[in-house]
Amino acid sequence: MIRKLTILFLITFQIGAAQNYDTVVMDTHNIDASNEVYLVGNAYIFDYEIIKDGKVLKLKSNKGMYGSAEFELVPLATDDIDVDKIRLVVQQVSDTERTNEGQTEISYIQDPLSKGMSLTGLVDNSHNIWLHPVRTGFFNALQTAPFPFVKKPLSVGQEWTDKMGIGKNWSNALWGIWEEPLLLSLNYKISKMEKIRTAFGTLDCFVIESSAISDIGTTKLTSYFSSLYGFVRMEYELLNGIKVNFWLVDLKRG
Repeated sequence: MIRKLTILFLITFQIGAAQNYDTVVMDTHNIDASNEVYLVGNAYIFDYEIIKDGKVLKLKSNKGMYGSAEFELVPLATDDIDVDKIRLVVQQVSDTERTNEGQTEISYIQDPLSKGMSLTGLVDNSHNIWLHPVRTGFFNALQTAPFPFVKKPLSVGQEWTDKMGIGKNWSNALWGIWEEPLLLSLNYKISKMEKIRTAFGTLDCFVIESSAISDIGTTKLTSYFSSLYGFVRMEYELLNGIKVNFWLVDLKRG
């Protein structure tokens, strides 16, 4: 009987805890109307780089999720790269169409071919901003790291913790193999304010240092948050020495 209850708990934990942060405050009404940064209709274009074995790489191709994920890492100067930029679009949908209940609908699109779209969600309100990362193909790896997350009011020195469970279907020999469920213990701290040079000029940004500790190791995310543009830079340190950097290069409103 105890063994059956344990199995049931693990199944429930895997389904219920996957990609859920307990401390994220979500709105129950007028979800999109309460957004303060990521407004419906906006498109945020990010450039990116993947650093592996000291080499700067991009994705020539990238598709699929879980066990069907396929990708090809190539040097930065390679011709005909299918995934040169990542576009985050804040969608207008009805409550019944939301991919994640209680969250603003967003899509990630791989440019320049505008293919490989994936749907997910974000939370943006007066309490906090919390963002699902892109997770197509190679970017499945970002599930092992802290999600971009800030609690309001923002102040230097502020700290908070959370937890998230992820299933075995996100694993890969490149960034880690585990048995499900894998529990990530998450720690966040706003370490300082810093002036960051961006495509929009020099911005005052809060620097959030975060880590995810699990049975397979520790991953990190340093994110730079602007009250005007949201997360303008995200620097990941994954397992096996892999680093992934994103930076905002354009914003199209409405």
